[in-house]
Amino acid sequence: MALADAADTFVKAWVSGEQLGADGFPNAPASVDGLYEIHLAIQQHPLVATSLGGHGGYKLGAIGGAGEPCLYAPLFSKFLVEAPGGDLSAGGIHLSQIEPEYALLMGSDLPPRSDGRPHSLDEVWAAVHQVVLCIEACGKRGTPEAYAASTKLGAFADTLSSGGVVLGPRLLASTMKPEDVLGATTLLVNDDLIAEGSGAAVPEGGPAQALTWLANHLNGRGLGLRQGELVATGQTCNTKLVKVGDRVQATFGALGSIEMVVAP
Repeated sequence: MALADAADTFVKAWVSGEQLGADGFPNAPASVDGLYEIHLAIQQHPLVATSLGGHGGYKLGAIGGAGEPCLYAPLFSKFLVEAPGGDLSAGGIHLSQIEPEYALLMGSDLPPRSDGRPHSLDEVWAAVHQVVLCIEACGKRGTPEAYAASTKLGAFADTLSSGGVVLGPRLLASTMKPEDVLGATTLLVNDDLIAEGSGAAVPEGGPAQALTWLANHLNGRGLGLRQGELVATGQTCNTKLVKVGDRVQATFGALGSIEMVVAP
């Protein structure tokens, strides 16, 4: 199956809500470059614009995945919802786990540079409009059997198990420093403490550092970040112990907290 065909299969599964079995799951890409070709074809697919709200940004994760510092995949605007998350269907995304994260909303473009010169952390942070406290709800387009029959790269091609992001309080980045988003986080389900983490646990050691890495990886591919795009910078901690009706709370120290309810 060609890379474009793989992208088409994944996007149609997003739209239909179906889960792909082992026979219908796309063949794994042969390389990380192939993985990113699939992801680019996914975010540029016509159905993303007409049925999934358009390309809304990126998620980062899989630290060390495929021998890379981390990996990234597109997010779709339809699945970026306000807390408490009633517009995000657990069944529709085939919810697999919940992750408290710091997301960064771009306030200006970071276009690719013709000379390939990297963006500095200060330049990237200056382009951020808001820090958004959020909970990522990861999902799957394939059945367990499909993933078992594929490879790690094949699983990563499924938009890095993206699903949706529940958005909470927004803080002006201009009033903050990169070190302000390294603090401790907690995850509670039905008032029980399930996991603890910190902003330092995300790729590259912090949200600003993760965003800088993404900006420069995109720059190396002739791509850039755009105003209004949201970047979920990676899990600070996670849990798989959630079901429909559960109340989930993520806290981010003095920065605030967010609550969601797992919707059917």
